[in-house]
Formats: sequence, structure tokens, C-alpha cells
Amino acid sequence: MSQARGFALFAAVGLVVPMLAHGQDLGTGRRVQGTAETTAVEVGDVPGHVVGVVEFKGLTFFADGEIATHTNPATFDLTDGSGPHQGYVVHHFDDGSTSIERYRGEARLSADGRRTVVEGSFECIGGTGRFEGLKGEGTYRGERLGALRTGEYVYVDTSGSCTVP
Repeated sequence: MSQARGFALFAAVGLVVPMLAHGQDLGTGRRVQGTAETTAVEVGDVPGHVVGVVEFKGLTFFADGEIATHTNPATFDLTDGSGPHQGYVVHHFDDGSTSIERYRGEARLSADGRRTVVEGSFECIGGTGRFEGLKGEGTYRGERLGALRTGEYVYVDTSGSCTVP
């Protein structure tokens, strides 16, 4: 291999490696979280109608193998355990970087009251460190096992694409 071709290959690899690290995709993975705090207020218009705020904390396992802790403040408007919710997930990575998702969806309580299916869509709206400028979107689906007020657990599977341009 000539020196010129060797240098060209080295230069091309040198450009690709930072782009691969920079192009990490955070859109697909699984969140596992527990209820840290819940405040709910009975609306009073119909029985079982509550609005409130909940904070979840947990771990996110990304499809590429990276793991981050997260906080997840959310609001809800539920009648008999079902209704809309929305919130934010802030991931905290070991290197100090963060990523932020905004989501909204629906919760549906099962007939036996033991599980609640949650599903909706999310948008990656930014971050810090290596995820500054993070953009993308996707969908999520998961379940809450037990009642929201008792601090039970939630798992959420995400599918989408969120990268730094």
C-alpha cells in the first residue's frame, strides 16, 4: 500500500470513529423504575377522577448496552386508573452527560386492577455533554405493576431513534 493510500485510509477512519461515537442512538431500550413520590387530588366531578404529579426513579438499559440512571417527573389525569399522562425523562450517564425526553400517552388499568398498560410517544429534546443537541422521536409501551400510590414498579420499552446530528 502506498503512503498516500495509507494516509487516506487513516484519515477516513479518523473521521468515521468520532462520527460513530457521536451518533450513539438512545431511542431504543428499557426503563425500569419505581415510584419515588406521588401527589394526587380528587377532582370531584365524577367518582375516581384524580389529577396529580408523580416522580419515578430508576435505570434505563439502552439497546447498545449502555446503562443510565434516570428521573421521571410526570403528571396524570386519571378516572378509575385510566387516562392521559405526560412527563420528562432525564437520563444521567457516568461521564456526567444527560439526555432529556418529553413524552405523552395513555394509561389503561386492567380489569382486575393489578396492572396498568402505559403507551404513547416520546421526543428527545436535548441533553448535555456528549448528548448536547440530541433530537429524535419514538414510541413506548410498558406496564405498571400494582397501584401508583403504593410505589410499585414500572417497566417501559422504547422504540425509536434519538441521535446528536
